[in-house]
Amino acid sequence: MLFGMQLKKSWTFIAAISLVLGACMMPVSAEEEMTIDEYIDVARPNLHHSCESAWAASGENADKYVEMINDFVAIVFINHDFNIQRIADAPEADQEKLQVLFYDEIGKRCKEDPQKLLAGVVERSLVFAFDEMK
Repeated sequence: MLFGMQLKKSWTFIAAISLVLGACMMPVSAEEEMTIDEYIDVARPNLHHSCESAWAASGENADKYVEMINDFVAIVFINHDFNIQRIADAPEADQEKLQVLFYDEIGKRCKEDPQKLLAGVVERSLVFAFDEMK
């Protein structure tokens, strides 16, 4: 089961947050940018999932599970007005530390209560990771 995994040792998870952060930091032209409504539309099919039901819905596939998490990350970045440039300018070691904190926190929270909504876990975990990096 996913909740027993040590997320900091899962390169799939570390790579996924790198991709999300990288995608958020890439300059794009105005016509390529997604609106908050478009990000919500992408995440909407999975908003009802708990940690456990998201894992089951992913077919117990870590890559698909991470895709669900990534769909929520973009919304959290927008909702909390995180400074993407600050992340881009941070040393690679700090970026990696943020990633590890984020995924470890998701694992911890989901393991404590697999019935928690995954979207809420992702939000709280990302806020936690940013707070720890201040």
